[in-house]
Formats: sequence, structure tokens, C-alpha cells
Amino acid sequence: MKMKKFALRGLLILAIVVALCMFFSGTVRTLTTPKVRFAQAKNGKFEQEIELKGKVVFPESEEIRVPVPEDLSLTITQVKAAAGDQVKAGAVLLKARVTDAEKTLETLKKDYDTAQKELRSLEKKNGEIRLTRNEEIWQEAWLEEEKARETERSAWVALRVSLLRENLEMQGETLPEGAGEESRNAYQAWQTAGEALKRAEDQLKAMERYAIPEETWTSLRQMEEYREKLQKTEEQMTAVQVLSQTAETIPAPHAGYVIEVKVEKGATADGDTVLARMTPDGVAPVIRLDLTGIKQSVNQGTTVIVDSDSWGGASTKVVSTGLDSEGHPYADAAITEDVRYALGSVSNMMKGDIKARLVTKSQEATCLVPAAAVRGSGDSRYVLVGETESSAFGGSRMIAKKMSVTVLAESGSTVSVAEDLTWQKVLYMEDRALTEGGPVMQYTGESGASK
Repeated sequence: MKMKKFALRGLLILAIVVALCMFFSGTVRTLTTPKVRFAQAKNGKFEQEIELKGKVVFPESEEIRVPVPEDLSLTITQVKAAAGDQVKAGAVLLKARVTDAEKTLETLKKDYDTAQKELRSLEKKNGEIRLTRNEEIWQEAWLEEEKARETERSAWVALRVSLLRENLEMQGETLPEGAGEESRNAYQAWQTAGEALKRAEDQLKAMERYAIPEETWTSLRQMEEYREKLQKTEEQMTAVQVLSQTAETIPAPHAGYVIEVKVEKGATADGDTVLARMTPDGVAPVIRLDLTGIKQSVNQGTTVIVDSDSWGGASTKVVSTGLDSEGHPYADAAITEDVRYALGSVSNMMKGDIKARLVTKSQEATCLVPAAAVRGSGDSRYVLVGETESSAFGGSRMIAKKMSVTVLAESGSTVSVAEDLTWQKVLYMEDRALTEGGPVMQYTGESGASK
């Protein structure tokens, strides 16, 4: 009886010892086994934000000039616009005055009075001159010959200038070999002018017997010269007065943006001077992003986030792409109302670089995995997946298994892979280093895949 009780007591003690060993062994395994979370792999189109820098550019421009007659100039008195200003049609860009306008008018008035006085004197002296019809015909022929001679002389000068640009010279009256198209055209114009001069000379010679006496003809030519001088002087005085009024304010020809003002207060300008440049009617500035080194495809309509320290990000779209003068790729993003609200006026944007993020999206859906779950580098990229295996005692445990993956694209938060991992328990966020084939445990209180 005592032996039976002793045996029962021994079995009870053994059971307690075995239970304690199993308890402590499980506790030790729980403490030493790496804890992991399951990454949520999903199918979708890969999106990536690429940080870029941009600047305001004006794709098209036109020059602002003022028509200034020869021998006159303007002095800029006030600059009313600055680069980046958005202006309406008629807005004053500059103010100016005709340089030495009063002095110029005074000189012209003296010249006019002198010519008028001389003309009246000649008309009084030669008031009785009456030309016959034949003399009038001779006069017309003489004027025509003079005009033809001037035309021929101008054509000859133009021909020589054209040949000099080609390092060639006339060989007598023969065009040298190798002359270009411009010189050939100039040569033809000179020959045509020479033929016209010959006809005018023949016509004048045929009318020689009707020539006006030398003294009379000299008086007539002098009077005609004074009349021409009066007309020219009157036109010059009118031009000064009109220019003084029109140049007082130089307006924008249409609505747009001022690209640059090329003159300063006190500067002088003539008809060839570019006073300012602005955008053509209907053409807006853009934010040009440098795409050098960017491998992703960027097309019209790609989303761009423009960052602002004060107002966060403003969304806009790519409106065009291309290559700059140095062959660098770029994308132009529209300056929308949201962008202006975030960054301020265009003139403010022109003060420095603009921070932006280009949001690209793949055309096809792939498997997307959190970046922290993809391991390795270069061409040796892989993930660790959890697989359940049974133990010899009927239990089960999860082990880490290495699975190679093909990375298609990646960003700081997401990786696009070619393999379908949506059904796998992808391991990440472990609390200690994982080893292939080693046991792992899911964090307590978590079930399924963590997002």
C-alpha cells in the first residue's frame, strides 16, 4: 500500500516538473524569438514623388520699341514696370521725353524761316518765268534721268556690299564666279537699273533742243530745293511734337507679363532700342523643371506639387516637355491660381529656385510592397516571408524564408516588384535581426497582415 502511494506521489511530481519545463521553455522561446509584422502587399500603379527645382521662364517673348524718327532720341524719365509684373493692355511701362525737344524745335523753326525767306526772294525775282509745254516735257525728262541715275548708283553700291560679304569683287562689269544668290539678285537689279538709266538718258537727249536756259533752270532748281526743304522741315517739326506727346507714356500693347525692362531712368533710346520685353498676347509664364538624370517618363498632364513654406503644397500639371538650348530635358508646369496663392506673384517667384515634387505613376499595375520589407542591394533584392511548419510533437511554428524579387521601381516608402506577393506573409519591422530558416513570431495582439 505504501509502495502504491509512493508511486503515485512520484508520478505527480514528474508531471509537475514536466509542466514546469514546458512552461519555462515556451517562455524562453517567446523571449528569444524575433517579433515581426506582416507587410501588406497589394496590386496597384506605382506612384513616386521626385524632388526637383524649377524656375520661372517665359516660353515666348516680344520686344517693345517706340518708332523714333531719324536724328531724334528719347530720354527715359520714369520706369513704371518691373520683371514679372502682370499688366493690362494700356498699362504704363515707361515714361519718356524727346531729348532736347525745345532746342530741336527752335533750330528747325530757324531753318524753316530761312528757307521760306529764300524761297520768297527767288519767287519774287523769277515771278515772270513761264515755261512752254516742250520745256515742261524737258524738265520732266531731266528729273526722270536724275531719279534713274540715283537708282542705278544705289543698286551698284548694294551689289558691291553683297560681294564684299562673300569676299568677292566685280571683274569690270562681269559678275565673278562663285557669287551667291544674294549677289546674283543684286547684279540683276543693277543691270535693270542701268537699262532704265540708259532709256532716261536717251529720252533727255532727244528733248535737248527744248532745254530750259541755264539761268532759268538754275533758278527753278533752287526754288524746288527750298520747297523740298520747307516740306522736310515741317515734317520734322511735326514729328518732334507728335513724339513728345506719344512718348510721354509708353504703354503695354496688350495684357501679359513683363519679362524684363532693358532701360533705366536717364537712358537715351532711339527707334532701334529695345525698351522692354513682355509675353505675347495670351502666352503665360511657366515653371520650368530640370529633368536631367530623371529616368521616369514625364508627359503632359503629369502632376506637380509646388512646395511653399507658408501654405503647404499647390498642385498643378505639366503642360509641355522638351530640351533646352544645351540639350537638357525639362518639363514646364502651369502657374495656376493655386500656385500663385501659395508662392505669391510671378515677380516673387522669379527671386530664386522653386521647390517642387514631380508625381509619376506607372502605366501598368504591379505588386507594391513597403520599402522596409525589401532587402538587399543592386540585383540581389529579396524579401523574407513567413512559412508555418509542424513540429515533431504536433505543434507548429513560423520560420523566415528568403524569396528573391525583381525590383521595377522604388521610392522612399514603396517598392514595385514583378512578383505577386499579395498572398505571402511578407516580414518586416522586426525587433531584432532575422535569419533565413530561423523562427519568427508575430507581435502580440496582431492578427493577419498589418497595414
